[in-house]
Parts: sequence; structure tokens; C-alpha cells
Amino acid sequence: MEYTYPEYLYDFQCEASDCKDTCCAGWKIVIDPVSLKKYKNHPGFFGNRLKNSIDWEKGMFDQYNGRCTFLNEENLCDIYAEAGEEMLCKTCTRYPRHYEEFENLREISLSLSCPAAAKLVLGHKEKLIFLNEYRETPEEEYEQFDFFLFTKLNEIRDYFYEVIQNREWTIPFRTALLLSTAHDLQKRVDREQLYGVDDLLKRYRTPHFQKTAEKKFAAFQGQGVKMRTQRRKLWQRLYRLEVLRPRWREYMKKQEELLYRDLSQEEYEAAWKEFAAGDGCRDVEYEQLFMYYLFGSLCGAVYDGDLFSKVKVAAVHVLLLRELAFGAWLSKGKAFVFEDQIELVHRYARETEHSEPNIEALECMAAEEEEFSLEALLTGVLG
Repeated sequence: MEYTYPEYLYDFQCEASDCKDTCCAGWKIVIDPVSLKKYKNHPGFFGNRLKNSIDWEKGMFDQYNGRCTFLNEENLCDIYAEAGEEMLCKTCTRYPRHYEEFENLREISLSLSCPAAAKLVLGHKEKLIFLNEYRETPEEEYEQFDFFLFTKLNEIRDYFYEVIQNREWTIPFRTALLLSTAHDLQKRVDREQLYGVDDLLKRYRTPHFQKTAEKKFAAFQGQGVKMRTQRRKLWQRLYRLEVLRPRWREYMKKQEELLYRDLSQEEYEAAWKEFAAGDGCRDVEYEQLFMYYLFGSLCGAVYDGDLFSKVKVAAVHVLLLRELAFGAWLSKGKAFVFEDQIELVHRYARETEHSEPNIEALECMAAEEEEFSLEALLTGVLG
């Protein structure tokens, strides 16, 4: 079995009791069948506590005031302390590591919903590289796994990495180029013309193509009213998602009031220009966010053939996170530091990454709604 992961994966260290937003509170923890069996058979007083503190029908730990019942007052896990690390369930052992499963391959990332992981991801200053590791495991054979499509998706993703990591370009230009090429590549996937992908990628890498794209993108610039309107429409799409934390929803509405109601169009544009000029130093952080989203989702198109929607969702995540940062910058008197970015990103990830209905809803919106069309997104990114 091959394992692929970002170079910082093994640098992760849980902050344990020092964590400001523990993963043991705020959501329900699902227990895998093997761990349920261990908990059911664990002896003694602690075994009785385990049996009485699990919803056996749903396979989840009970909660008290939104916290796992085994999370003690020091924000440490009683299961770990009383029974040892080997008694932790798979969810608790793996988090914040996230696994994407493919035939004879596992891709491992760190979830941004963990503050320590978000700090590691966004704090990485060099161009990100991915490492491979091989482990002796039985060979897998997935039914109807299209290995040729998977190979092409990997080649496409490598090209996208090149675009996102080209630091001679602005983040808006990188985003626009990513979206426009993904749009074209999706047509090849839909028509089952995968053999033409190599020629397309070769053309995309030429200076002539990039200059042509730059000229086309110029038509979307200077449309401040349309840009602001499009960003607000995308912002409001998040209100359709399952609410995991009511305070996050309240925060978003407060920021929406500030950005789209309290400010006139002229004030918004002037403030955005000032913010974007100073925000340029954060381009590496947005680059790392793009790398994170593309690594974690793009090759999943091997199962549904929809790479464009995955790219659109990644672009919208980065766009909205930058817009949220803009609102936070205004709220804090035009001050916004790295710690503020971590707080914002990890809270956003908690709402969007750990609910299957939310993940599916975003992809459906990206595939079906006009606000997620190429033209609309280019307006929101470049206008």
C-alpha cells in the first residue's frame, strides 16, 4: 500500500489541554465497531463507566453540555488516562488526520478544523511537496475503479499545483487560471477524451496560453458592483448548510452586515483595495489553503467524474475565507494577524468539513447553480 501525505504531516503535535477549541467538544464522536467491542468487554469500574457513557444504538459517546463525557476538566481524555492510548477509538486516534481511500493508495491530510493543524498548514512558508511511503499490506482491487482516469486526475492535479505555487502571479490570477483550465478539462472527462489531456496540459504550460488567459481575464476586472454582489451570493450559500455551531452563524451574519450593508459601494471598494494591498503578504497562506483543498478533494473525481465542481468548491472556500478575513480586518480596526487567520480558518473548517450533508450540498451547488458558473466565479475573483 502506498501512502501520500504533505511533508509536514509528522510534525503535528496535539496541544492537548492547551488547545483553545478541543476536538472533544462541539460534535458527536462516532465509535468504530472494533472499539465498541473493546469498550463493551472492558472490565472493572472503568468498564462500567464505558458501558454507561455510550449511546450503543448510535455508536457514539454520550455528551455533557456539548462535551464528550470522557473529556475532563483539564481538557484531557479519561479513556487515554485510565485505559491507555490503545483504547482510543479510530476517530480519536486519527483526528486531525484525514484519509482519502483509493485502490492501493491512501492520501493523508491534516484537517484545518484543528487549530494546531491549521497553524501547521498555513504556517508552511516553502512550496509544499508531498511524500510517499510504502507499507506491506495486501493488494486491493476496487470494483469499477477507473485507474486510467485516476492517473489523469493525478496529472491534472500536478498541473494545478504548479499554477497555485507560481508566486510570480497574484492569488486572484492563479484562481482564475485554475478555474478556467478546470472548466476545459472537465469537457475532456465528460467526452471520455482522456488521451487529449496530455496535449491540453502541455498547452496550458506555455507562456502564450498564459498571456492569452490574462487578456481574457481583463474583461472581468473593474466590475466592483458585480464583484461585491457575486461574493455576497456565495456568502449566503453557506446559510443553507447544516448548522454545527450557532455562534458561527451569528458571526457570519454580523460580518455580512458590515461588508454588504453598512459600507457603501465606494467605501467597500476603497477598503478592499487597502486590505488587498496589505493582504499580499498572506498570499502564501492562501496558496497553502488551495494546496490543502486540491490535495484533499480533486482525485475523488475518480468516483463521480466531476473534477470541475471540486475545483470550484476549493476556489469558493479560499475566496470566502479571504472575504471573511477582510471583514475581520475591518472589525479589528484594520488589524489582522496570523493568529486571527488561524482562528478564522479553523472555525470555518469545522462548519464545512465534518458534515457529509454539507460537503454534498456544496458540491451540488457548484455543479448546478448559476452563482457557481465559470463567468460568475471569475467575476467574484477578479472584479
